[in-house]
Amino acid sequence: MRADRPDPELAALYDTLWQRLERGVADRRAAARHPVLATQARHGGGEARVVVLRAAARDAGVLTVHTDSASPKVAELRDEPRATLLVWETKARLQVRLRVHVTIRPGSAEEWARVPEASRLSYGGAAPGTCVARPGDVESMADPARFAVLDAHIGEIDLLHLDQPAHRRARFCREDGWRGVWLAP
Repeated sequence: MRADRPDPELAALYDTLWQRLERGVADRRAAARHPVLATQARHGGGEARVVVLRAAARDAGVLTVHTDSASPKVAELRDEPRATLLVWETKARLQVRLRVHVTIRPGSAEEWARVPEASRLSYGGAAPGTCVARPGDVESMADPARFAVLDAHIGEIDLLHLDQPAHRRARFCREDGWRGVWLAP
């Protein structure tokens, strides 16, 4: 293959990745629906939690997640906006690590209107992670001022397919136009 032409297998893998991410937005049962967001903890070390993928914009290379602005992850991302999103697809035996730079913004009225009524109660009351006497002691209230959007701007994608007879691994970077290179697994 000529060096100036993209590898068609890498291009197909990149296309498949985005199809899976887009499916994660639309299908509640898709593995990409619930990626793990890893951030740098304020006390040192790292923090990881499952989030819900709300939008995937391939052309911009951006994934979107909603959160409560009072949550610890928002403070962590203000201190260090570099983070990782991890998707594991059990059936496909596919691990996707997305290295991202996260921007935090208030959710718009249009975005808030798309949040289901029951989910709106998560944005208000005691801040996430606050100690309470008992689980039922938390007063829930919808507060659109606490609704925040995390836009994860992808810089690099590391994809590992645990396939038989051989594993395959590839990396795609924004800086080279998502061209892709093969890596040792």
